[in-house]
Amino acid sequence: MRKLIVGLFCFVPFVVAGQEPAKAAAPPEAKTETAAPAKMAGGAAEYAVVDVKLGTGVQDREPLGVAESFKADVGRVYCWTKVTGPEGGGEITHAWYKGGEKMSEVRLALKFGSVRTWSYKTLPADGQGDWRVDVVAPDGTVLKSVEFKVE
Repeated sequence: MRKLIVGLFCFVPFVVAGQEPAKAAAPPEAKTETAAPAKMAGGAAEYAVVDVKLGTGVQDREPLGVAESFKADVGRVYCWTKVTGPEGGGEITHAWYKGGEKMSEVRLALKFGSVRTWSYKTLPADGQGDWRVDVVAPDGTVLKSVEFKVE
């Protein structure tokens, strides 16, 4: 047994010396997956106005008192819009104009690909005249305009 152990000690160094030096194991290459670039929301092509109506109110997500002209004492005019946009969200804007002057702007979040949304304008005492509401995509493109009169 002793000869066997001594023989192994004498033999092992020769076997080890004949081998190539051990190379440090290279770390596995990190795999980096690059996701496709996210499509930037906001292009007008991503949005479509299905319907737009003006009225005196909104109930159960539907417009009430739909008209093209309103009495000066109506108080508020609502712009109801059905719009499709990018899945998972987006935004449109209702820009309210009296004549050529912008009176207000309301940003409306779209949480789904198809949404009914609305904004309203409280009419000022001197609100008689020609009005319009522009439905605007995030990139500034006017998707639809709707005109009305206040008499």
